[in-house]
Amino acid sequence: MKKRPLKLVAKDVAICLAEFANADGGTLLLGVENDGTVTGCAFSLGELQVVQKMVRDSWKRSVPFQEEAVHHVNGDIIVFEVDPQADIFTLTDGRTPYRNNESTVWFPVEMVRELKRAKAGTLVERSLTQFTINDLDLSLLQRFRSSIGAPPSQRDEDVLIEYDLAARNGSGIMLTMAACLLFGRPPMTRFHERCGVNLRRFDGTVALTGARNNERIDITKEAPLPLLIEQIFQLVQTQIGVSRKLRDLFFEERPEYPRFAWQESIVNAIAHRDYSLRGSETEIRIFDDRLEIKNPGLPPEPVKIEELQQRKAVHASRNPRIMRVLKALGYVRERGEGLPRVFEETEESFLPPPELIAEGSFFKLVLRNNPVFDEQTMMWLRGFPLEKINIRQRRILAYSYQSGKRYFALRDYSQQNKIDKETARKEIRDLLDRGIIEVIGNRKAAKYYPLLQRGTIEDRLKEYFSRHESLSNRDYRRLAGDIHIVTASVQLRALVRDGLLTKTGSGRGTRYFPTRELLKAK
Repeated sequence: MKKRPLKLVAKDVAICLAEFANADGGTLLLGVENDGTVTGCAFSLGELQVVQKMVRDSWKRSVPFQEEAVHHVNGDIIVFEVDPQADIFTLTDGRTPYRNNESTVWFPVEMVRELKRAKAGTLVERSLTQFTINDLDLSLLQRFRSSIGAPPSQRDEDVLIEYDLAARNGSGIMLTMAACLLFGRPPMTRFHERCGVNLRRFDGTVALTGARNNERIDITKEAPLPLLIEQIFQLVQTQIGVSRKLRDLFFEERPEYPRFAWQESIVNAIAHRDYSLRGSETEIRIFDDRLEIKNPGLPPEPVKIEELQQRKAVHASRNPRIMRVLKALGYVRERGEGLPRVFEETEESFLPPPELIAEGSFFKLVLRNNPVFDEQTMMWLRGFPLEKINIRQRRILAYSYQSGKRYFALRDYSQQNKIDKETARKEIRDLLDRGIIEVIGNRKAAKYYPLLQRGTIEDRLKEYFSRHESLSNRDYRRLAGDIHIVTASVQLRALVRDGLLTKTGSGRGTRYFPTRELLKAK
């Protein structure tokens, strides 16, 4: 492979290390392609020294980084590592890069000032304390060692130092605040005044006081963060019931809130809270119609609430050391993935999207348990075999009814479900094959009308005649649930005899028309 010019390589390395330092730190591999293929670094030792000098000359203030050569059968790999930094690093040309997942964001001057203020909040978890390893829950630390595969020969002190959770102090170590919050032995108040979670449960939809006080539960949990998360999960689980509306809609028992949605929201609150606000704890409030999670500190820069509401995969950690440990223990998912999936989980349960609210110095997330479809729409949906169709197909049926159109188009299916048109076509074809919808028109003008599968035959006939003048035996068989042709003939004769249909023609030309009695029937 042709070697890239040294100047271009140095420029890319300088930008990457600066954006890592401005975000949560990171690792850059020189000699590995984007698809993971190891090609090796083709530069000589002298060329690498030139690259190093160019990189250092690219910053107004040098980025602290470590460099190591790793030998591989395909060639040496040069590893650059950058830890999270409290400072902001700018290139000599005045530009300030920031790493957001796999993309580079260039900050304008005014945002750099905001980022500097936000970075100050990250100093809390990295601040050194007077506590030592004797103040830690060593069984919890062992869980962490197992999750990262630390060798038995590696001392606990060295593991903590490697993960930037401690610093050497003579022959011993001093713990950071992050280590105390993650692994400290209770009582936790000796490390931080309000690092726990308070849960309150109210009857009704508002909190009342005095003689009308409707508070049922008021519990505060304080524990090392991994144990705190587990304890809060167990406590909240006891307060979440089964929704009758969702159970009717899905034909199975469904909790009021999707499990992933409320658990991910709680983990985010604990992991991302601003621990410099020592007078407040994370709060969970459960009402009959909603669950609120409120934690100290607004989203860290450069994350904006508007971007979160738009489900952008933006990411910044106020507490990257805490996040790193919680991820290793399995409590945190990939960066930027959690909240977008919370939106998806609530949508798939036909619930309103989460509400994200800034209240002074606090960030609040609200999950609601009332389905987005009204009771009338949900009753209408029960006329279909919901157990045979997927969530997107259920959603479009409900949309066709609640919108008042009584039909949907390909564009509606794609937009309502946020999928491409090819996938939408396949799922519409499945509905057609199952006889759940019928199509009127073709190609771009095609409109798809739901055909009720349950309920009285009178209801299904009225629905059919709202867009057709007449009915054949074959049409009736489909409406009645693919019954036999002879059975259909018997039922049609009964409907004519009862004055709900009239008949014209004979044989294959037989057609049935609605009477006023049918159209006015309730």
